[in-house]
Parts: sequence; C-alpha cells; structure tokens
Amino acid sequence: MKSVMVMGTIVLFAAALSALPSYTGYSGAPGTNGTCASSCHGSSGGSIEVVGFPAAYELDSSYVISVVHRGGPSISNFNASVRIDSTSHTAGTITAGYRTETYSTGSEPNGVHLSSGGRDSCTFTWQAPDSAVGDVKLYLAGHQDGEGGPNTEIILTASLATGISEGAGRPLGLALRLEPTVATGRIGIRLTVPPGSHPSLRVIDRGGRLVARIAVPASGQPIVWLPLDRNGRRLAAGTYLVVLLSRGQRMVRKLVLK
Repeated sequence: MKSVMVMGTIVLFAAALSALPSYTGYSGAPGTNGTCASSCHGSSGGSIEVVGFPAAYELDSSYVISVVHRGGPSISNFNASVRIDSTSHTAGTITAGYRTETYSTGSEPNGVHLSSGGRDSCTFTWQAPDSAVGDVKLYLAGHQDGEGGPNTEIILTASLATGISEGAGRPLGLALRLEPTVATGRIGIRLTVPPGSHPSLRVIDRGGRLVARIAVPASGQPIVWLPLDRNGRRLAAGTYLVVLLSRGQRMVRKLVLK
C-alpha cells in the first residue's frame, strides 16, 4: 500500500523481525539488516499507514509523524529511519513521541520504534536537516500482531521546499510569486509557465496534506485567491506551501496565514 501525494512517495517496508521490541535496525533503509518479512514470518496485505511525513520539507523544521493501522490486528512493532535520498546517511533528527522510543545501532544510528508492542497508533517527530541535502526518504518497517500477522511494504520521499532540486538550475519557464506571503485575507498570485502547458496550483499544509486547489485561468492573468480549503472553509492560521506544477516541473513558495 502507499500514501500518495503530489510530490512524494513512501516506502513502508514490513519487517517481521521488527515485531519484537528487542529487534532494531530492520527499517529497510540502505545499509540496515533488511526487512526479513519473507524469511521469518508474516504475510502481505497489512494495513499500516504513515501520516504527516511532508511531500516538501523546509530546512530545520519539525514534523509530527503518525503511524497507524486501518484494519486487522494491532501493530506489533516497527523500525523507522530517515536517510538522504537512497544512501546510508541519516537525514535530520528523529525524537520519540507518543508510545515510541528511539534506538541506535551500527547500521541505524537514529531509528525509532514502539516503546511496547500491540498498539493501534503512535507518533514521533522528525526535524529536517538545517542545510540543503536534496531529497530525503523515510523507511519504516511494520508488522501487525500474530506469528502470521500481516506486513506492509511502502517508501516515502520528501523534496526540499525550494522549487528547485539541489544542484539544479531554475525550472525552465516557471515563475511563481505570492503577494503578500504573510496574509490575513486575499492573496495575489502571478505565475509564468511554458506555452501550451496545463499547470496546476496546489496548497499543502505542514503535515504534507493537500488542503486546497487553486484554479488557473487559461489566459494566464493574475489570480486573486481567498485562502479557503476544498470545502470552502477558511484555512487555519499557519504555514503552507503553494506548489506550481507544469510539465513535470515544480516550484514551491511558502505562505503564512494569520
């Protein structure tokens, strides 16, 4: 199963050995002990989900991540870590939260798992790196109760919220401007996209959730947008990301609502 967002993918690897709290280092991240699901116990078809890992992250920002199951038995345990892209290098810092604790092994120096087994949900906090490292990936291995209980397998990628990739130039033909960037009411939006493209504008909250879509006129005229969610309600005060997508390219701007 997978959690799908405009700019993200998650990998949630099911690790049967991670079902025991004493087993650590089985998140499935590069350089770890793998996932062990096929060689130990358990079956496919698990219902574990991850909520709150951002599609686009801001430097040195903190995100509360929830691990839940949507059906079947409770979660025996999980191992999780965040890496720089597909390398063995840790990205940012994980701290324990509700029903979780961190661990350190040679292959996984900043991992997190359940503090005790048999839980329906839990949380931990991920603080993003304070310097640009490009894409990062969350690896999380989960197993649900029972010797033959279900495993879930997924991978999640978050991009740096700058609108450009690390080491790459400005996205060709894209421009996005918000006026103002700290707002209480109407927001003016000016954008430029390649001729003949069909752009979209989306608004993402700090938890990585899509909260609004902004209509883009075919004429390319400036947009005046009221900060309303998809149900027509005003968005709560806080920090959001406005994402322009066009022909596989993207540009991201930060918006603060008061």
